Amino acid sequence: MKVTVRLSDDLTAEIDRIAAANGQTRSSWITTALTVAAVSPESQSVPIMPVQGRGHPDDYIRVTVRLNRSEIEAIDTVGAPMRLTRNEWIKRTIRWQLWDKAALLRLAPTTQTEIGKVRKQVLAIGRNINQAVHAMNAANQPESSLDIARIAGSFLETCAELRGLLVETRRTLASSIGGEIGYWTRKDEGPSK
Repeated sequence: MKVTVRLSDDLTAEIDRIAAANGQTRSSWITTALTVAAVSPESQSVPIMPVQGRGHPDDYIRVTVRLNRSEIEAIDTVGAPMRLTRNEWIKRTIRWQLWDKAALLRLAPTTQTEIGKVRKQVLAIGRNINQAVHAMNAANQPESSLDIARIAGSFLETCAELRGLLVETRRTLASSIGGEIGYWTRKDEGPSK
């Protein structure tokens, strides 16, 4: 098993000095030191904690993975259009494979940006509809000089156009989000052969 440890420059220099004096590499000296510490009589009296349940489930743990250059280049290529760093793409891929509820995950930044734009447009449409309804209510008052038939007619035409636009936008969003979920979960590939 490979374990990665971060050490200060001073501590690394001291380990290198002691390891060289004992005719060992840095790695072999650290391995020996850890082995001695783990099997020493003092360590036998340390209470043993169960492996499961250590720490908080949301604690971050560093994992090191070695990939060849072509795999790294492929990750960079597929991650770039989604504005994902290499690290974000790898984490997202692993998480989508582990989690069964896509709603727990954030969508890729590009997808979130597009959804944000659509959300702003829908809010603007809602404000315009609200203003039109207020205008119709004002026109419907007995003392109003506004022509409710003219306001209502144009409002109904606009609502019909907006309905079509919103239905198409919903389809596009569902397709985009479904495509992303399919990408991460490989549901778009269908059954394995």
